[in-house]
Amino acid sequence: MSTLVSSKTWRITQPTVVELREPLLDLWHRNLPGASRDRFEWLYGTGRAEGLLLGERHAIGAAGLMHRRFAIEGKVIDGGAAIDLNVEECQRTVGPAMMLARAVIQLAEDNRLSCLYGFPIPRAAGVLKRCGYRQLGEVSNWTKPLRSESRLRGVLRSALAAKLASPLVDLALRWRLSDSAHRLPQQVVIETPESFDERFDRMWRTAARRFGVLGERSAEYLRWRFTKCPELKYECFALAGRGGGELLGYIVWYRSDESVCIADLLAADHATTELLLAEFTRQARRLRADAIRMACFGPPRLYSQLESAGFSRRQNSYPVLVRMSDIAGDLYFTMADHDTDV
Repeated sequence: MSTLVSSKTWRITQPTVVELREPLLDLWHRNLPGASRDRFEWLYGTGRAEGLLLGERHAIGAAGLMHRRFAIEGKVIDGGAAIDLNVEECQRTVGPAMMLARAVIQLAEDNRLSCLYGFPIPRAAGVLKRCGYRQLGEVSNWTKPLRSESRLRGVLRSALAAKLASPLVDLALRWRLSDSAHRLPQQVVIETPESFDERFDRMWRTAARRFGVLGERSAEYLRWRFTKCPELKYECFALAGRGGGELLGYIVWYRSDESVCIADLLAADHATTELLLAEFTRQARRLRADAIRMACFGPPRLYSQLESAGFSRRQNSYPVLVRMSDIAGDLYFTMADHDTDV
């Protein structure tokens, strides 16, 4: 265990994984109850993240640094995400949280990471801003309704009335949000890959040309983030050239109650994004999903495409903070760039 930062009151250490496990799990139990032991092994046990502890005889706070690669203006660089900042309730003054946030920055600099980002809760956002992060905007939540019965139950007096009325409402929804303008070209096929292969490496490099900053979407990273993630079961929906051709775009998704949720969406160009959304909508209808949901931060063009595809922007959101030099071009974040799903 090495000491990273110390003061007259507190000391921040960087433990080994073995030394970190139980103190961090104890803190999570009190402060981040959604985090589990399986998540610890997936995130810290694999070496994807490094953890810091604040305290002397026992830990009263913690923070983490998740390593990420980025394609920035076509060049791949090393970066990271500030994660898991939490302090015991009795110590929630600005001082301990600031020490942890600054220790994460120092750890990133020691690792020669060129950029940092985070999706903090509002209270933590203020701490990160005081440490040199700047807010670029907010991750937005989008919803596309597909079936109306469950919503009608809350409006109409009886379940039977909702059941009888829903087919007409669904027909109107389908007409208003018509996806018929987008038809699958003859040279394009739908795939449901069971694993992320080398085509996803090439897809990431191709799509990176559309954005100023795009987090890693290599096959290795996607396997870790989605296939090995202990929190949810993900599936992949993709468009590819006929006859074993290259990937044109993909969606990673999961079921949540009666909805299907898009965790990641990436396409080679704008036209493929529209086609991908239309074909995935058909897939969601076949699954009898009530709605499609997606959380993302992206350029205005993407938001316009979501609106054209029938998605509505919801009120709830959370900030996107970065600590990097001036950025040229658009940024794009989805749940693929997040360290948790819950």
